[in-house]
Order: sequence, then structure tokens, then C-alpha cells
Amino acid sequence: MQQVHEVDQAALDSALIAFTRFKIGEIKLFDLEQAMSFEVGEALSRSGLVRFSISKLPSGRYRISDDGETAITDAGRARLQRIRG
Repeated sequence: MQQVHEVDQAALDSALIAFTRFKIGEIKLFDLEQAMSFEVGEALSRSGLVRFSISKLPSGRYRISDDGETAITDAGRARLQRIRG
């Protein structure tokens, strides 16, 4: 049975910012894992703001497979502009 976790918009926004920072090399994967829980990462992957899949490893860490330069969608870029004002 799959568990459902509610994720609020603030958590998604924070994760989107962290993922963006990861993609441009400002932070490493370890830092991304600290900034974004697996559950929030799953929600972000289903949000339409990014193109990535996320899987949890037995160690508790997770792996993200993304679409490279196009990992952040146009909707994600627009959301970043709204967040950053």
C-alpha cells in the first residue's frame, strides 16, 4: 500500500530552489538531500515544475535522474520568477 504525504507549497518552492541551485552547481547532492526530503522530492517530481525521477536507496539516500538542461520546465522557471520576485 502506498502512503500519501501532503506537501505544502512552501516546501515545494524550497525544493524547487534547492534543485535549481543543484543544477547550476551551487550545491552538491548531499546539500540537496539536506534541503529536500525524499517525500518532497517525489511531490516535486509530480508537480510539472521539473522533469526528474527520484528513487530511494536502501541506505536512505536517494538518486535523482533528470533531463539535464531541460530538467526545470517552463512552469518551473515561471514559478522561480514568482518566488524570487
